[in-house]
Amino acid sequence: MKFLNGEISNVHSAAFLLGAAGLLSRLLGILRDRMLAANFGAGRELDVYFAAFQIPDLVSVVFLLGAGSAAILPIFQEYLARDKERARILISQLFFLFILGSVLLMLMALFLAPYFMRLVTPGFSAPDRDLTVVLTRIMLLSPILLGLSSIFSAVVQSFQRFLAYALAPVLYNLGIIAGVFFFVPIWGLPGLAIGVVLGAFLHFALQAMAAGKLGFLPRLLSLRSLLSPGALRVMRRAFPRVLSVSVTRLTVLVLVAIGSALAAGSIAVWQLAQNLFFVPVGIFGVSYAIVLFPKLSRSYINRDAQAFFQELYLGLRTILFWIMPTAVIFIVLRAHIVRVALGAGAFSWEDTRLSAAVLAALTVAMLAEGVAALLIKAYYALENTWWPLAINIGASLISIALAFVFSRMLATASPTRDLITRIFRISDLPNPEVLGLALGFSLGLILNILFLYFALRRLAERTFKVCEHYPMVTLGKIVLAALTAGAAAYAVRVSFSETLPLITFVRVLAQGVIAGAVGFGAYFGILVLLRAEEMNWLMSALRKRLMKPKILPEHWDGEGIHPSQTP
Repeated sequence: MKFLNGEISNVHSAAFLLGAAGLLSRLLGILRDRMLAANFGAGRELDVYFAAFQIPDLVSVVFLLGAGSAAILPIFQEYLARDKERARILISQLFFLFILGSVLLMLMALFLAPYFMRLVTPGFSAPDRDLTVVLTRIMLLSPILLGLSSIFSAVVQSFQRFLAYALAPVLYNLGIIAGVFFFVPIWGLPGLAIGVVLGAFLHFALQAMAAGKLGFLPRLLSLRSLLSPGALRVMRRAFPRVLSVSVTRLTVLVLVAIGSALAAGSIAVWQLAQNLFFVPVGIFGVSYAIVLFPKLSRSYINRDAQAFFQELYLGLRTILFWIMPTAVIFIVLRAHIVRVALGAGAFSWEDTRLSAAVLAALTVAMLAEGVAALLIKAYYALENTWWPLAINIGASLISIALAFVFSRMLATASPTRDLITRIFRISDLPNPEVLGLALGFSLGLILNILFLYFALRRLAERTFKVCEHYPMVTLGKIVLAALTAGAAAYAVRVSFSETLPLITFVRVLAQGVIAGAVGFGAYFGILVLLRAEEMNWLMSALRKRLMKPKILPEHWDGEGIHPSQTP
């Protein structure tokens, strides 16, 4: 257990660790999805499985899965700095308050699941809906475990024990893979749900052990002592965040409901493409947001405007540095990515092409989704949770409306449908309507990030009485290099079209790897020619050790570098 409690020193090292673990978790997620696609294909069975996730995911949000560490961490750090014993009591209070609330909510969801499913899956037949209810009831155990895990994650992050935090999602995916491999042959689709519960338990157990090693396992308390001022502060802070993430989950839930009325397999295509879309987002965007959040919070507590903007813009620059070329290359190599990740067994070439089109539509908003986590963490560091909620509500309503309009538009023959399907190269496929869900979702994400960014600058200016601007020259260099990367990858892909046809898995993988490597090589080469500062950061980071026995510096010195429960 000692290796779990190793302290990570600087921000880039911690972010690289989280990114590496995130990559491993995402690769396991891809393996999980490949096994699902091979066994079931993009059909109604996977529609049922993914639809069954919607209520547990929504319950997870109410259980503070989305808000746990963000709401707890600043207050826990404040208590920890003053009195370690008070910090221990706070964790115990939150733990038992959570258990009391979660059991009540789970029982309600358990009995109301059949009624909820009528709203979530209006396009399903009665037998499919009944099976969805069974899977939903089994998976309702996972939000409780993941919610408790999120409480312990605040402790783990505060002590900079990022390894335990990073490995927990890996174990979660391993549990689901075990479900596919061992439980499905015995129990069928319910075996998948049992695997989800197993993964949630492993996620919880790892972080509980890490928190226990730090001396923060919960202690029994009287009911009267649970509602302390600290616990109430956490709940007040969490409430807007719960609402905000609930809006996001409700948006996805409505999109799934729209998808249930489309052709069989539409929900599966949507979810599988979305999982691939979130791979780079989780590796680059979420990792830096997690690591920078404590520093942004300390900058606000110290009223240090320079440190706040340095950390914020450093995070934005780093996320843009990685996600911009990734998004461009994802669009160029979308079919290769889907075929390598999912193209096995029952997953047909038509499923591949449709999933690739949906992935391309989502990737248009990859940059927006990548920086969203950091901007939202910055709002929480400034102790403002209502502005992102209001912005999220507006963007979500727009996403739903656009998704409905686009899916209806693509359901009937028209010049607009012909244009859109030709752009995404699926004009010969009979049921392209699911592409409308991705288009609406992406446009909503782009609007969301624009409003979040400009509103955050205004809030920071009001808070610190000063506002620093993002270096646009840096953005221009990254955009130019990313476009060059896309052109290079496309040229290699086209040159291989006859010499290395996409017949076997090995050829698809080889063509994609070579084209992607050339694209990234061109990207880094252009940045070197443009003397982009990010390349100096990268080379410096590669020379640094991952772990150092010292505390994270309070401020960045300008020379060194820093860095949904889903099926």
